[in-house]
Amino acid sequence: MEDFLNKDLTCRLCDKEFSATVVRKSKQQVLKKDGDFCFHYAKEVPFYYNVFICPHCGYGFLESFEKEPGAGMREKIAPLPEDYSGRRDNDLAEKAYLRAIECAKMQKENFAVLASLYLQLAWIYRFREDGEKEQAALNEALGYYIDVYEKTDMGDPSKIMYLIGELNRRLGKEKEAVKWFSRVANDKEGNQAMRRLARNAWQSLRE
Repeated sequence: MEDFLNKDLTCRLCDKEFSATVVRKSKQQVLKKDGDFCFHYAKEVPFYYNVFICPHCGYGFLESFEKEPGAGMREKIAPLPEDYSGRRDNDLAEKAYLRAIECAKMQKENFAVLASLYLQLAWIYRFREDGEKEQAALNEALGYYIDVYEKTDMGDPSKIMYLIGELNRRLGKEKEAVKWFSRVANDKEGNQAMRRLARNAWQSLRE
C-alpha cells in the first residue's frame, strides 16, 4: 500500500468519522490523456478513489459536492457490503460512483457535479472496455454539460463547450461535434488551450 495514503473524513450525512484511501500524488504515473481529459496511468488510477463512501451509513460523496444531504436521505440509503477503505479495482470504483450519483441526485447537486460523475463513470467503463456502458454514461454526462452551459453562470465557457463537442464526437454525433468545436476555435476571447484542442479536433473531423 505504499502508493496510498489515508485521509480522515467526517460523513456529511451521519456525522461519523471514517478513513478513506487516496493515491499519493508522487505515485501517479500518467501514460496518456484522451480528448475528454481521461488520464491513463501506469499503476493505480487516482479517480477510482475520488468518491468517498461512508462505512457507517453508505453515503457516497465527492469533496466538490456543494449541497447538503437532506434529513430524509438516512432512510433511503443503506451501508454498502463492500469495503471501500483500501485498494479499489474497476468494479469497486464503479459501485462507488453509482452510489455517489444516487446521493447527488437525491440532494439535487448542481449540473457540473453530476456531469463530472457521469464522465468519470464513463472512463471506468472505458478501462473495462465496456463500450455500451461507456456510451450510456457519456450520453448522461453530455446532457448535464449542456445543462451547465445553458442554465448556469460561468466565466469562460470554453472548456465546457469543448467537452460538449468531444462527447458528441465520441457518441458519433459528428455534425454536433463540429458545431461546438468551431464555436470554441473561433472565440478569440476564449481559453487558448481549449481553442487549440478544439481546432485540432475540428480539423480531424473535416479530414
